[in-house]
Formats: sequence, C-alpha cells, structure tokens
Amino acid sequence: MKRTIFLLLFTALLLQACGYTKAVKVAWDPANNPPIPDYSDSTAWAALPDMKDSADHIPAMGLIDIQYTARADVFFIHPTSYFTRKHWNADIHDEKVNDHTDEGTITHQASVFNGSCRVFAPRYRQTTYQAFFSLDNPEATEAFKLAYGDVKAAFQYYLSHYNNGRPIIIASHSQGTVMAVWLLQEFFDGTPLQKQLVAAYITGMPVYNDDFTFIPVCDSASQQQCYVSWRSFLYGHEPPEKYQIRNRENVVVVNPLTWTTDTGFVAPVHNIGGLGKNAETIYPQVCGTEIHGDLLWVTKPDIPGKALLWMKNYHRADYNLYWMNIRDNVAVKVNRYLEEHH
Repeated sequence: MKRTIFLLLFTALLLQACGYTKAVKVAWDPANNPPIPDYSDSTAWAALPDMKDSADHIPAMGLIDIQYTARADVFFIHPTSYFTRKHWNADIHDEKVNDHTDEGTITHQASVFNGSCRVFAPRYRQTTYQAFFSLDNPEATEAFKLAYGDVKAAFQYYLSHYNNGRPIIIASHSQGTVMAVWLLQEFFDGTPLQKQLVAAYITGMPVYNDDFTFIPVCDSASQQQCYVSWRSFLYGHEPPEKYQIRNRENVVVVNPLTWTTDTGFVAPVHNIGGLGKNAETIYPQVCGTEIHGDLLWVTKPDIPGKALLWMKNYHRADYNLYWMNIRDNVAVKVNRYLEEHH
C-alpha cells in the first residue's frame, strides 16, 4: 500500500506542476464519514446486469449488449468522480457525483465489457480528487483505506450473491486501479479464486511487475489469468525528470493494440476504433501506439478538431482510444477461458 500511495503522489505532482488543484483543507475525522454503503440495495451500485444503467450503453453501430446471456462477469472499479476540498470521501448517494460517474466513466469505460460480461460496478466512498495533493498528510492514507473497504465489501457481496462460480474479470481506471491492485492482491493472487480470473484490465496508474506473485502480465491476446496495464501519453512526450516515478523500468505496460509487451510501433491501421467524447461515435484507426519505458505513447488522435488537441497526457482516454480493441479482446479472453475451463 505504501508504494501505491507514492504513485498517487507522483500523479499529483504531474498535475500540480500545471497549477491544477490544491490540497484538502479539512481534518480527516471518522465521525464525519458518509454512511456505510449497503450493497444489498441496488442504489449502492452504478451498474448491475438486471438494472437499467449506463453500462448498458452501446455506440450506434450495431453492437449488442449481451449481459442477460453472458457467461462471465466483470467487476469494474470506476475512477475518481468526486472533486472537493471540503471532505475526504464521497457519499455514494451524492447525485452530482453519481451523475459524473455514470455519464462519464460507466458509459465510456464499463460499457466496453457488456459484449461479453455481466457488468457489476459498485459505488464506493471514493477519495476526493484533491486528496491526491495531500499525500504528505497521513490522513490521506485513511481516506484511501476507507474507499478500499467499500470496494472490498462490494466484492464480497458480489461473490456471495451473484458470482456462483462464474469467470471474473477485474477492470478499473485511475483511483479504481489503486483499489483493483489491492483487491487482486487480497482475493486472487495465489488463492483458489485465481482460477476464476479471466484477466484484469487495470489502467491509468503505474502497476509494477512485482505487485503480484502469482498473477503474470498478459503477453498475448488470448492469455488468461493475467493482467494488462497502460498509461497513455502523446507520442514523443516525456514527463520532466523531477516528475518521473522511481523504478520506472519495472512498470508494466501492455500495448492494447497488440496485447503484448513488444515495444515496436503499432500503426493506426491496427486500431479497430476509439470511442468519441459523445460515446456514440467510433473512429476507426484513431491512433497508433508504442511502448516507451513506463508509458504508452499515442500518436495524436485522428478525430475532428484534432488540431486543437493540446494535451500530452491522455489519462482520461485510456479506454476511449482503444475501445473496440478492448471490447474484442475481452471476447477473445472470455471465449478461450470458457473453452479451456468448461
């Protein structure tokens, strides 16, 4: 956990260098924590397979949501959608936060799995985005631990009430990946449950090659019981040296256009399609990719208005840029898993 907190600090420093935000200005007090989620209540979930929700979304291009017949599940841990300096952890019944979660990451990220999996995405008392700028404060650790406690409780509820021995994918982004790494370490790495793991898609935060003892890095499209990770940056961009992470040579990067760790350039022709900002448009051959050290370099996305794209960190598009490739790969892994284990 300590190393993960350091990685959060690295991300904070990158954004802080742009004058992006400020630290949390209140003390962390357990007495002020929001109510504990009740995962037997559907309102404690952003997505459930038998609930109408944003994970049901499909772009208008003939894709199909097969959650009612899917033979595998995805447990998706959403990224940060809570932005305040007034509190450390979000209330899962905050409508503004939930709208941000549902209209943003559930629609754009969790929905990619509905072509092969039932989608389970818990709401949790996520740590505020501003906490990433307060990591020198020990109270930040308490805030992240509280968030993970909810994710863990949701996963235990899922196992007890929904799973019934079905294959599982763990998927996440950003703060969700912090939670996912801890969840995989506690529940899957070297445990009997690892046999049910199809794969883990844990993106948007550095993941190290020694974070897991028994779960390997995926190095082929059909490999199962493994994990993939990447962080997207504009091709040719290197963060300033003072903002680079330690031991960056040990960070895992899998290329989502090839599903290998090969470092050669992969041309845009291999990109089946990225999901547009409106979540309705698929842009074929939207970008090429190349693994560069601890980063996934991405050519400037070929989308309308690309001349106005000024950002060099494509963190928010870690799923969108390769949306169709991810969707297809999930199908490949799930189908191969079912062939080999059922």
